[in-house]
Amino acid sequence: MIQHPARHPIPRNPLVTDLRADDSYLFLMKELEKMDEKILEPLTGTDWPRDMPVITGGGITESIATVDVTYASTGKDDDNLFFDAANDIPVIQADMSKQVVRTFNFGEYMAFSYMERMKMLEVGRDPETFLNKGIRLHLDKMLDRNVYVGFKKASSTGLCNNPAVTRSAAAQNAAGTSTLWRDKTADEILNDINRALSAVWEKNDCSSDALPNQVLIPVEQYGQLVGRKVSHDSERSILTYLLENNIVTRQGKTLHILPCKWCKSAGSDYSDRMVVYMNQEDRICFNLTLPLQRCETESIHMSIRIPYIAQFSEVRFLYPTTVRYMDGI
Repeated sequence: MIQHPARHPIPRNPLVTDLRADDSYLFLMKELEKMDEKILEPLTGTDWPRDMPVITGGGITESIATVDVTYASTGKDDDNLFFDAANDIPVIQADMSKQVVRTFNFGEYMAFSYMERMKMLEVGRDPETFLNKGIRLHLDKMLDRNVYVGFKKASSTGLCNNPAVTRSAAAQNAAGTSTLWRDKTADEILNDINRALSAVWEKNDCSSDALPNQVLIPVEQYGQLVGRKVSHDSERSILTYLLENNIVTRQGKTLHILPCKWCKSAGSDYSDRMVVYMNQEDRICFNLTLPLQRCETESIHMSIRIPYIAQFSEVRFLYPTTVRYMDGI
């Protein structure tokens, strides 16, 4: 009788077994994975469409000019009154000048290879869609900076830092220890705002067309106005109190007090600044002479390049006296 040797199982490498199990697990997880169709884009914000009128169109230009005129008379105010024997009548004069602002050219292009695009299209994604959004976001951020502070490279300024605008310091609180709004009462903050509003109004001969309609303050101060109450026994916030009792509202017009990140550290010695101005196209604006435009696609070897261009101007302070700064709030 032939006896067969005992059959022993072939030992397996435990590492190989673990790897196979891991591969199966990963494959299962991949099959169970649900792809969210929503793409998470960067969280970012711009406020220039809210705070600055824009004039669109006009084509590519080197600069934008505005003609200013001032009137004067050769006589005094009462010299225009004359009697029968008078023969010296004052003459009206017009002094004309030109205000010129520069334009800036914006350019950027997207680039990707044919193979890269084919791979992304296989999973339902087009690289041009993503990159187009990126370019538009970049231009929007550039316009935001242009409107509020300008560009150091071009030595330009904006709404929050124009050296031609008159500025003043916030008043100290009742204790004489601080000018900051966090250390002031509602009435003291209202006094600061009314001082700035009155200064603009008086500077423009108390014209009803020169009453400011917008106040920009840093986000931190805006939060204080919203969160603090007028007094311990009041339900009204300081912001509500200010909007109801400022001199603009009392003149039958509307005043907007809004947060602006660019006001932070924009004042003298990097103090926080309040900007009071008239948000109206014939007072202050900028030109978007050439909205973002896609140029002809370029093919270089195995890649695609698509240029985009745009052009916009500096902020045009048509009436600089309708803007005023207050630092140290």
